[in-house]
Amino acid sequence: MSMKIKSGRETITTKVAYMAGFFDGEGCVRIKKSSQKGNSYHIIAHVTNSNLKILQIFKYWFGGKIRLQEKTKNKNIYNYYITCAEACDMLKILLTFLYEKREQAELAIDFHNYKEAMPLKEKKVMYTRMRELKKSNIYENKSRLA
Repeated sequence: MSMKIKSGRETITTKVAYMAGFFDGEGCVRIKKSSQKGNSYHIIAHVTNSNLKILQIFKYWFGGKIRLQEKTKNKNIYNYYITCAEACDMLKILLTFLYEKREQAELAIDFHNYKEAMPLKEKKVMYTRMRELKKSNIYENKSRLA
């Protein structure tokens, strides 16, 4: 999915690639088990950062919400988050350019698209797989830095 709508010298593709890179480094994708009992799971994507301007761009483009997560003496830390269908739409747009979070995004998209017909057992399997992917990325990133 490569969009080439020109906006001056910049293309939409350039902007999407930048946002995907930012999300790859600072974002998180999860399958979240709701606090309700039973068969209730949904996807969530979020970005935590002190740069409110970039988070406002995410919100403008994709929807979602921004909240103040932490206020320190020197700066504020904000959290942008988006859930369910909006999160799925965002991940689909960013997917072409994702590297670190590509597999997590694909899993979240599949989960969202098929969760209504999915048995609880399969939801639990996908939930567990997402947790494993997140852990493996943490270890891979640490080993690259060493």
